[in-house]
Amino acid sequence: MIFSFKEMDETPKSRKFGLLKFPFALREEVIRNMEFMDAFHFSTLSKRSKRLVHNAKLRTHSITFCLNTFVANDKIIVETIKDGKCVMISLADPRESFKRKNPDVIDGRKLANLINEPSDDYKKKLSAHLLFIFHFKETILHIEKGVSNVHFERNYTEPLTDFFLWDVRKTFDFVSIGWGSPLFISSEDLKFILETIKSNQYYLGKQINILLKQWINGQITDLESLIGYKRYNFPVDVILDGLVTMDPTITHEQAKKIYSRLEVNGQLMDIQRKVDGQLATVLLDEEGCSVFMWNEKRLAELGN
Repeated sequence: MIFSFKEMDETPKSRKFGLLKFPFALREEVIRNMEFMDAFHFSTLSKRSKRLVHNAKLRTHSITFCLNTFVANDKIIVETIKDGKCVMISLADPRESFKRKNPDVIDGRKLANLINEPSDDYKKKLSAHLLFIFHFKETILHIEKGVSNVHFERNYTEPLTDFFLWDVRKTFDFVSIGWGSPLFISSEDLKFILETIKSNQYYLGKQINILLKQWINGQITDLESLIGYKRYNFPVDVILDGLVTMDPTITHEQAKKIYSRLEVNGQLMDIQRKVDGQLATVLLDEEGCSVFMWNEKRLAELGN
């Protein structure tokens, strides 16, 4: 059964839907069958309705925060589980060209105005509300340059360290920097991202060499893996610049499982962290650069 929020619109002459009077289990079932935007609008009616949507654990596939470093064109993309559709919410001024060229994009300012909570930052208020009421399978950060789960490309006046999102969320499933086009950020900003933003996987371009050196020197200790795709135009000699490499811990046959490939035809090599001797295996092939950090559990599973 599918319920639409429109069915709950009331006029003085219309019959009330009475959702809040339903038994608890039935209320949750109704909410779980709502469309994404219907559930959002229902959550803004009152504190109780907000809590009801949160407690219903309405599963949604992913939320992606896209931060643009070149123009004020930040946006939020939500991919739903029910039909795989994407809802795009613009956090930019509605007068910007991005909004005019994309009539299906939702104005984030208008959504934030529906949320009856004190906040002088509509981006922060909307982001916090979405993260609270919905249960996302993946939370992604993209920092990008001029075009587009966080993505970083900021050239305008707001310092990266003061960006609104850090007050709402600092942990993500994926972080990508320079998605779709090369992005150069200062070493200070990269250090801030890696020290402040927590993620098990980073998708990077030319920042890979810096990141590997920081891992080797012990400045980063909890990184599990990272990937840099070749289509983002970073040369192999830049990735390996200044790195001491060794024979790999694994064979090409073992690498198929580790890197989820049918075939592994590229170069395999190890690098080692100075502070504790931990190893990481680097794969360089036609797809790009993939790095897998080893620990005792992973080595035991491998049998090495």
